[in-house]
Amino acid sequence: MTLSQTSCNNEEPAPLPESPADANPAEPGTLPSTKPASKQRLQSLDALRGLDMLLIVGLNIVVYALAGIFPNNGFCQLVVTQFLHKQWMGFSLLDLVLPLFVFIAGASMAFSLAGKSTDPATRRKAILHLYRRAAILILLGFLVNGTLTWDVQDMRFASVLGLIGICCAIGGTIILLVRNLPWMIGIIAFILGSIACLQFGFGDFTPGGSINALIDQHCLPGHIAQGHSDPEGILCIVSAIALTLIGYVAGTILKSNVHTPIKRFGLLFLSGAALAGIAFVAKGHYPLIKHIWTATFVFTAGGISIMALSVFYLVIDIWKFRAWSFPLQIVGMNAIFAYIVAKVVDFDAINERIFSGFAAFMPPAWSALFLASTYLLLLWLLLFGMYRKGIFIKV
Repeated sequence: MTLSQTSCNNEEPAPLPESPADANPAEPGTLPSTKPASKQRLQSLDALRGLDMLLIVGLNIVVYALAGIFPNNGFCQLVVTQFLHKQWMGFSLLDLVLPLFVFIAGASMAFSLAGKSTDPATRRKAILHLYRRAAILILLGFLVNGTLTWDVQDMRFASVLGLIGICCAIGGTIILLVRNLPWMIGIIAFILGSIACLQFGFGDFTPGGSINALIDQHCLPGHIAQGHSDPEGILCIVSAIALTLIGYVAGTILKSNVHTPIKRFGLLFLSGAALAGIAFVAKGHYPLIKHIWTATFVFTAGGISIMALSVFYLVIDIWKFRAWSFPLQIVGMNAIFAYIVAKVVDFDAINERIFSGFAAFMPPAWSALFLASTYLLLLWLLLFGMYRKGIFIKV
Protein backbone atom coordinates (compact mmCIF):
# COMPACT_ATOMS: atom_id res chain seq x y z
CA MET A 1 0.00 0.00 0.00
CA THR A 2 1.38 3.37 -0.99
CA LEU A 3 0.43 7.00 -0.72
CA SER A 4 -0.32 9.06 -3.79
CA GLN A 5 -1.01 12.75 -4.21
CA THR A 6 -2.13 12.40 -7.80
CA SER A 7 -4.41 9.38 -7.92
CA CYS A 8 -6.50 7.08 -5.79
CA ASN A 9 -6.44 3.30 -5.63
CA ASN A 10 -6.89 1.20 -8.73
CA GLU A 11 -10.65 1.29 -8.41
CA GLU A 12 -10.76 5.01 -9.14
CA PRO A 13 -12.00 5.93 -12.62
CA ALA A 14 -9.86 7.73 -15.13
CA PRO A 15 -11.23 10.99 -16.55
CA LEU A 16 -14.16 10.91 -18.93
CA PRO A 17 -13.78 12.26 -22.46
CA GLU A 18 -15.67 15.49 -23.03
CA SER A 19 -16.89 14.63 -26.50
CA PRO A 20 -17.02 11.67 -28.89
CA ALA A 21 -13.95 13.05 -30.61
CA ASP A 22 -11.95 12.39 -27.46
CA ALA A 23 -12.65 8.66 -27.55
CA ASN A 24 -10.93 5.98 -29.55
CA PRO A 25 -13.35 4.37 -32.02
CA ALA A 26 -14.38 0.84 -31.18
CA GLU A 27 -15.06 -1.95 -33.58
CA PRO A 28 -18.61 -3.38 -33.65
CA GLY A 29 -19.10 -5.86 -30.84
CA THR A 30 -16.11 -4.66 -28.84
CA LEU A 31 -15.93 -2.70 -25.64
CA PRO A 32 -15.19 0.97 -26.44
CA SER A 33 -12.10 2.52 -24.86
CA THR A 34 -11.33 6.12 -24.01
CA LYS A 35 -8.22 8.17 -23.46
CA PRO A 36 -7.98 10.85 -20.79
CA ALA A 37 -8.97 14.24 -22.14
CA SER A 38 -10.17 16.01 -19.01
CA LYS A 39 -9.31 16.14 -15.35
CA GLN A 40 -12.95 15.83 -14.39
CA ARG A 41 -13.86 12.62 -12.55
CA LEU A 42 -17.07 10.65 -12.83
CA GLN A 43 -18.29 11.95 -9.50
CA SER A 44 -21.34 9.70 -9.27
CA LEU A 45 -19.07 6.65 -8.81
CA ASP A 46 -17.18 8.31 -5.97
CA ALA A 47 -20.41 9.43 -4.30
CA LEU A 48 -22.09 6.03 -4.53
CA ARG A 49 -18.93 4.33 -3.27
CA GLY A 50 -18.82 6.80 -0.38
CA LEU A 51 -22.44 6.15 0.60
CA ASP A 52 -21.82 2.43 0.48
CA MET A 53 -18.71 2.71 2.64
CA LEU A 54 -20.59 4.81 5.22
CA LEU A 55 -23.13 1.98 5.43
CA ILE A 56 -20.29 -0.49 5.92
CA VAL A 57 -18.52 1.47 8.68
CA GLY A 58 -21.48 2.59 10.78
CA LEU A 59 -24.32 4.54 9.16
CA ASN A 60 -26.64 1.69 10.14
CA ILE A 61 -25.89 2.44 13.83
CA VAL A 62 -27.33 5.93 13.31
CA VAL A 63 -30.49 4.35 11.92
CA TYR A 64 -30.77 2.01 14.92
CA ALA A 65 -30.38 4.99 17.26
CA LEU A 66 -33.13 6.91 15.45
CA ALA A 67 -35.44 3.92 15.73
CA GLY A 68 -34.70 3.83 19.48
CA ILE A 69 -35.77 7.47 19.84
CA PHE A 70 -39.04 6.83 18.00
CA PRO A 71 -40.02 3.28 19.03
CA ASN A 72 -43.68 3.80 18.17
CA ASN A 73 -43.08 5.28 14.74
CA GLY A 74 -44.06 2.66 12.20
CA PHE A 75 -41.97 4.17 9.40
CA CYS A 76 -38.79 4.21 11.53
CA GLN A 77 -39.34 0.61 12.58
CA LEU A 78 -39.94 -0.38 8.95
CA VAL A 79 -36.74 1.34 7.84
CA VAL A 80 -34.66 -0.27 10.57
CA THR A 81 -35.64 -3.73 9.29
CA GLN A 82 -33.76 -2.87 6.08
CA PHE A 83 -30.63 -2.24 8.14
CA LEU A 84 -30.56 -5.77 9.56
CA HIS A 85 -29.03 -8.70 7.72
CA LYS A 86 -31.40 -11.50 6.78
CA GLN A 87 -30.73 -14.59 8.85
CA TRP A 88 -30.70 -16.79 5.74
CA MET A 89 -33.14 -16.34 2.85
CA GLY A 90 -34.37 -12.97 1.63
CA PHE A 91 -32.85 -9.58 0.97
CA SER A 92 -32.41 -6.35 2.90
CA LEU A 93 -30.63 -3.07 2.17
CA LEU A 94 -27.79 -4.03 4.52
CA ASP A 95 -27.25 -7.22 2.51
CA LEU A 96 -26.43 -4.99 -0.48
CA VAL A 97 -23.43 -3.12 0.97
CA LEU A 98 -20.63 -5.57 0.07
CA PRO A 99 -22.11 -6.58 -3.33
CA LEU A 100 -22.53 -2.88 -4.19
CA PHE A 101 -18.86 -2.26 -3.42
CA VAL A 102 -17.87 -5.22 -5.63
CA PHE A 103 -20.12 -3.88 -8.40
CA ILE A 104 -18.57 -0.39 -8.15
CA ALA A 105 -15.09 -1.93 -8.30
CA GLY A 106 -16.06 -3.55 -11.59
CA ALA A 107 -17.61 -0.35 -12.94
CA SER A 108 -14.44 1.58 -12.05
CA MET A 109 -12.28 -0.90 -13.96
CA ALA A 110 -14.09 0.14 -17.14
CA PHE A 111 -12.14 3.38 -16.71
CA SER A 112 -8.92 2.34 -14.95
CA LEU A 113 -8.18 -0.53 -17.38
CA ALA A 114 -9.20 1.35 -20.52
CA GLY A 115 -6.52 1.14 -23.21
CA LYS A 116 -4.45 -1.45 -21.32
CA SER A 117 -5.65 -4.50 -23.26
CA THR A 118 -4.28 -3.66 -26.71
CA ASP A 119 -0.53 -3.80 -26.03
CA PRO A 120 0.72 -7.17 -24.66
CA ALA A 121 3.39 -5.59 -22.44
CA THR A 122 0.94 -3.08 -20.96
CA ARG A 123 -1.64 -5.80 -20.47
CA ARG A 124 0.87 -8.05 -18.71
CA LYS A 125 1.94 -5.20 -16.42
CA ALA A 126 -1.70 -4.41 -15.57
CA ILE A 127 -2.43 -8.06 -14.74
CA LEU A 128 0.63 -8.29 -12.48
CA HIS A 129 -0.52 -5.14 -10.70
CA LEU A 130 -3.99 -6.61 -10.16
CA TYR A 131 -2.58 -9.75 -8.51
CA ARG A 132 -0.06 -7.80 -6.44
CA ARG A 133 -2.95 -5.66 -5.23
CA ALA A 134 -5.01 -8.78 -4.48
CA ALA A 135 -2.18 -10.20 -2.37
CA ILE A 136 -1.95 -6.97 -0.36
CA LEU A 137 -5.72 -6.89 0.20
CA ILE A 138 -5.72 -10.54 1.30
CA LEU A 139 -3.01 -9.80 3.88
CA LEU A 140 -4.86 -6.69 5.06
CA GLY A 141 -7.98 -8.85 5.31
CA PHE A 142 -6.17 -11.13 7.77
CA LEU A 143 -5.36 -8.07 9.88
CA VAL A 144 -8.95 -6.80 9.79
CA ASN A 145 -10.28 -10.23 10.77
CA GLY A 146 -8.36 -10.23 14.03
CA THR A 147 -5.04 -10.84 15.70
CA LEU A 148 -2.44 -12.47 13.46
CA THR A 149 -1.40 -15.81 14.93
CA TRP A 150 0.61 -18.87 13.96
CA ASP A 151 -2.30 -21.09 15.05
CA VAL A 152 -4.08 -21.62 11.74
CA GLN A 153 -7.25 -22.88 13.39
CA ASP A 154 -7.76 -19.56 15.20
CA MET A 155 -7.47 -17.38 12.08
CA ARG A 156 -10.19 -16.56 9.60
CA PHE A 157 -8.66 -16.56 6.12
CA ALA A 158 -11.72 -15.44 4.14
CA SER A 159 -12.36 -11.70 4.34
CA VAL A 160 -14.17 -8.78 2.73
CA LEU A 161 -10.88 -7.29 1.50
CA GLY A 162 -9.71 -10.65 0.23
CA LEU A 163 -12.93 -11.14 -1.72
CA ILE A 164 -12.62 -7.67 -3.27
CA GLY A 165 -8.96 -8.22 -4.19
CA ILE A 166 -9.52 -11.63 -5.78
CA CYS A 167 -12.61 -10.45 -7.68
CA CYS A 168 -10.73 -7.47 -9.08
CA ALA A 169 -7.73 -9.63 -10.02
CA ILE A 170 -9.64 -12.40 -11.79
CA GLY A 171 -12.34 -10.09 -13.13
CA GLY A 172 -9.70 -7.63 -14.32
CA THR A 173 -7.80 -10.43 -16.07
CA ILE A 174 -10.96 -11.43 -17.92
CA ILE A 175 -11.58 -7.79 -18.83
CA LEU A 176 -8.07 -7.37 -20.21
CA LEU A 177 -8.24 -10.58 -22.24
CA VAL A 178 -11.83 -10.35 -23.48
CA ARG A 179 -12.82 -7.15 -25.29
CA ASN A 180 -15.95 -8.43 -27.02
CA LEU A 181 -19.13 -7.36 -25.20
CA PRO A 182 -21.27 -10.40 -26.13
CA TRP A 183 -18.46 -12.66 -24.93
CA MET A 184 -18.30 -10.75 -21.64
CA ILE A 185 -22.03 -11.21 -21.09
CA GLY A 186 -21.63 -14.88 -22.00
CA ILE A 187 -18.92 -15.31 -19.37
CA ILE A 188 -21.21 -13.75 -16.73
CA ALA A 189 -23.99 -16.15 -17.73
CA PHE A 190 -21.58 -19.12 -17.66
CA ILE A 191 -20.32 -18.28 -14.16
CA LEU A 192 -23.78 -17.81 -12.68
CA GLY A 193 -25.16 -20.82 -14.56
CA SER A 194 -22.35 -22.98 -13.17
CA ILE A 195 -23.06 -21.71 -9.64
CA ALA A 196 -26.75 -22.55 -10.08
CA CYS A 197 -25.94 -26.06 -11.34
CA LEU A 198 -23.62 -26.70 -8.39
CA GLN A 199 -26.09 -25.39 -5.82
CA PHE A 200 -29.00 -27.38 -7.26
CA GLY A 201 -27.01 -30.49 -8.10
CA PHE A 202 -25.06 -30.94 -4.85
CA GLY A 203 -26.54 -30.43 -1.40
CA ASP A 204 -29.47 -28.17 -0.70
CA PHE A 205 -30.21 -24.58 0.32
CA THR A 206 -29.92 -25.04 4.07
CA PRO A 207 -27.04 -23.43 6.02
CA GLY A 208 -25.18 -26.68 6.65
CA GLY A 209 -26.28 -28.59 3.56
CA SER A 210 -25.28 -26.24 0.73
CA ILE A 211 -22.43 -26.95 -1.68
CA ASN A 212 -20.83 -23.74 -0.39
CA ALA A 213 -20.67 -25.21 3.10
CA LEU A 214 -19.26 -28.49 1.79
CA ILE A 215 -16.48 -26.76 -0.15
CA ASP A 216 -15.62 -24.27 2.60
CA GLN A 217 -15.43 -26.98 5.27
CA HIS A 218 -13.08 -29.12 3.17
CA CYS A 219 -11.03 -26.49 1.33
CA LEU A 220 -11.01 -23.29 3.40
CA PRO A 221 -8.38 -23.34 6.17
CA GLY A 222 -8.83 -21.84 9.60
CA HIS A 223 -11.95 -20.50 11.24
CA ILE A 224 -15.14 -20.36 9.13
CA ALA A 225 -17.24 -17.31 9.98
CA GLN A 226 -20.64 -18.98 10.25
CA GLY A 227 -19.40 -22.40 11.27
CA HIS A 228 -20.93 -24.12 8.26
CA SER A 229 -19.95 -21.75 5.42
CA ASP A 230 -18.30 -18.36 4.99
CA PRO A 231 -20.09 -15.44 3.25
CA GLU A 232 -16.71 -14.56 1.71
CA GLY A 233 -15.88 -18.20 1.01
CA ILE A 234 -14.69 -19.95 -2.14
CA LEU A 235 -17.90 -20.25 -4.16
CA CYS A 236 -19.05 -16.84 -2.93
CA ILE A 237 -15.94 -15.35 -4.52
CA VAL A 238 -16.80 -17.03 -7.82
CA SER A 239 -20.30 -15.52 -7.73
CA ALA A 240 -18.81 -12.14 -6.81
CA ILE A 241 -16.54 -12.28 -9.88
CA ALA A 242 -19.71 -12.36 -12.01
CA LEU A 243 -20.98 -9.28 -10.16
CA THR A 244 -17.65 -7.54 -10.81
CA LEU A 245 -18.10 -8.18 -14.53
CA ILE A 246 -21.70 -6.92 -14.37
CA GLY A 247 -20.29 -3.73 -12.87
CA TYR A 248 -17.74 -3.54 -15.69
CA VAL A 249 -20.46 -3.79 -18.33
CA ALA A 250 -22.37 -0.99 -16.57
CA GLY A 251 -19.21 1.13 -16.44
CA THR A 252 -18.63 0.50 -20.13
CA ILE A 253 -22.09 1.88 -20.88
CA LEU A 254 -21.32 4.95 -18.78
CA LYS A 255 -18.13 5.80 -20.67
CA SER A 256 -19.50 4.92 -24.09
CA ASN A 257 -20.00 7.82 -26.51
CA VAL A 258 -22.50 5.92 -28.67
CA HIS A 259 -25.50 7.30 -26.74
CA THR A 260 -26.31 10.63 -25.16
CA PRO A 261 -25.93 10.84 -21.36
CA ILE A 262 -29.69 10.69 -20.79
CA LYS A 263 -29.93 7.59 -22.98
CA ARG A 264 -27.12 5.99 -20.98
CA PHE A 265 -29.12 6.65 -17.83
CA GLY A 266 -32.23 5.09 -19.35
CA LEU A 267 -30.35 2.04 -20.65
CA LEU A 268 -28.70 1.47 -17.29
CA PHE A 269 -31.86 1.91 -15.25
CA LEU A 270 -33.93 -0.41 -17.45
CA SER A 271 -31.14 -3.02 -17.49
CA GLY A 272 -30.98 -2.94 -13.70
CA ALA A 273 -34.74 -3.23 -13.40
CA ALA A 274 -34.68 -6.21 -15.77
CA LEU A 275 -32.01 -8.04 -13.74
CA ALA A 276 -33.84 -7.43 -10.47
CA GLY A 277 -37.11 -8.49 -12.12
CA ILE A 278 -35.63 -11.78 -13.30
CA ALA A 279 -34.44 -12.53 -9.78
CA PHE A 280 -37.84 -11.62 -8.31
CA VAL A 281 -39.60 -14.04 -10.66
CA ALA A 282 -37.07 -16.82 -10.13
CA LYS A 283 -36.70 -16.60 -6.34
CA GLY A 284 -39.70 -18.85 -5.76
CA HIS A 285 -37.74 -21.71 -7.35
CA TYR A 286 -34.16 -20.56 -6.73
CA PRO A 287 -33.81 -19.06 -3.23
CA LEU A 288 -32.29 -15.63 -2.78
CA ILE A 289 -29.52 -16.17 -0.19
CA LYS A 290 -26.75 -13.66 0.45
CA HIS A 291 -24.73 -15.99 2.68
CA ILE A 292 -23.98 -18.32 -0.25
CA TRP A 293 -24.30 -15.74 -3.07
CA THR A 294 -26.91 -17.60 -5.10
CA ALA A 295 -27.31 -16.44 -8.70
CA THR A 296 -30.67 -14.88 -7.81
CA PHE A 297 -28.93 -12.85 -5.11
CA VAL A 298 -26.28 -11.70 -7.59
CA PHE A 299 -29.01 -10.68 -10.06
CA THR A 300 -30.87 -8.78 -7.33
CA ALA A 301 -27.76 -7.04 -6.04
CA GLY A 302 -26.56 -6.32 -9.57
CA GLY A 303 -29.92 -4.94 -10.66
CA ILE A 304 -30.31 -2.66 -7.66
CA SER A 305 -26.68 -1.54 -7.96
CA ILE A 306 -27.14 -0.64 -11.63
CA MET A 307 -30.29 1.36 -10.85
CA ALA A 308 -28.57 3.15 -7.95
CA LEU A 309 -25.58 4.05 -10.14
CA SER A 310 -27.87 5.28 -12.92
CA VAL A 311 -29.76 7.58 -10.53
CA PHE A 312 -26.51 8.97 -9.08
CA TYR A 313 -25.22 9.47 -12.63
CA LEU A 314 -28.41 11.29 -13.61
CA VAL A 315 -28.43 13.64 -10.62
CA ILE A 316 -24.69 14.29 -10.24
CA ASP A 317 -23.15 13.99 -13.70
CA ILE A 318 -26.06 14.89 -15.98
CA TRP A 319 -28.13 17.37 -13.95
CA LYS A 320 -24.97 18.64 -12.17
CA PHE A 321 -26.61 18.67 -8.70
CA ARG A 322 -23.33 17.96 -6.94
CA ALA A 323 -23.05 19.99 -3.74
CA TRP A 324 -25.02 17.45 -1.67
CA SER A 325 -22.74 14.61 -2.79
CA PHE A 326 -19.43 16.23 -1.82
CA PRO A 327 -19.30 14.63 1.68
CA LEU A 328 -19.91 11.23 0.08
CA GLN A 329 -17.19 11.76 -2.52
CA ILE A 330 -14.68 12.48 0.24
CA VAL A 331 -15.34 9.00 1.64
CA GLY A 332 -15.49 7.34 -1.78
CA MET A 333 -12.08 8.62 -2.83
CA ASN A 334 -10.41 6.84 0.10
CA ALA A 335 -12.90 4.03 0.63
CA ILE A 336 -10.50 1.12 1.26
CA PHE A 337 -8.52 3.23 3.75
CA ALA A 338 -11.76 4.22 5.52
CA TYR A 339 -12.73 0.56 5.87
CA ILE A 340 -9.35 -0.52 7.24
CA VAL A 341 -9.13 2.37 9.72
CA ALA A 342 -12.68 1.81 10.96
CA LYS A 343 -11.96 -1.89 11.52
CA VAL A 344 -8.43 -1.70 12.95
CA VAL A 345 -8.34 1.61 14.85
CA ASP A 346 -10.50 1.86 17.99
CA PHE A 347 -12.54 4.86 16.85
CA ASP A 348 -15.19 4.06 19.47
CA ALA A 349 -12.67 4.75 22.25
CA ILE A 350 -11.51 7.97 20.58
CA ASN A 351 -15.10 9.06 20.07
CA GLU A 352 -15.99 8.32 23.69
CA ARG A 353 -12.95 10.21 24.94
CA ILE A 354 -13.90 13.34 22.98
CA PHE A 355 -17.71 13.39 23.08
CA SER A 356 -18.90 11.26 26.03
CA GLY A 357 -18.96 14.34 28.28
CA PHE A 358 -21.46 16.04 25.97
CA ALA A 359 -23.48 12.83 25.61
CA ALA A 360 -23.82 12.58 29.41
CA PHE A 361 -26.20 15.56 29.40
CA MET A 362 -28.61 13.82 27.01
CA PRO A 363 -31.29 11.17 27.52
CA PRO A 364 -29.91 7.66 26.77
CA ALA A 365 -31.64 7.32 23.39
CA TRP A 366 -30.42 10.73 22.18
CA SER A 367 -26.96 10.02 23.58
CA ALA A 368 -26.73 6.89 21.43
CA LEU A 369 -27.68 8.90 18.32
CA PHE A 370 -25.20 11.64 19.19
CA LEU A 371 -22.28 9.24 19.68
CA ALA A 372 -23.13 7.28 16.52
CA SER A 373 -23.14 10.53 14.54
CA THR A 374 -19.90 11.86 16.03
CA TYR A 375 -18.20 8.54 15.28
CA LEU A 376 -18.95 9.02 11.58
CA LEU A 377 -18.00 12.69 11.83
CA LEU A 378 -14.54 11.87 13.21
CA LEU A 379 -13.89 9.39 10.44
CA TRP A 380 -15.13 11.85 7.82
CA LEU A 381 -12.94 14.65 9.18
CA LEU A 382 -9.90 12.37 8.89
CA LEU A 383 -10.75 11.61 5.26
CA PHE A 384 -11.47 15.30 4.57
CA GLY A 385 -8.05 16.23 5.93
CA MET A 386 -6.45 13.69 3.60
CA TYR A 387 -8.47 15.08 0.71
CA ARG A 388 -7.33 18.63 1.47
CA LYS A 389 -3.71 17.45 1.48
CA GLY A 390 -4.22 15.50 -1.74
CA ILE A 391 -3.44 12.21 -0.01
CA PHE A 392 -5.13 9.12 -1.35
CA ILE A 393 -4.32 5.52 -0.51
CA LYS A 394 -3.14 3.53 -3.51
CA VAL A 395 -3.05 -0.25 -3.12
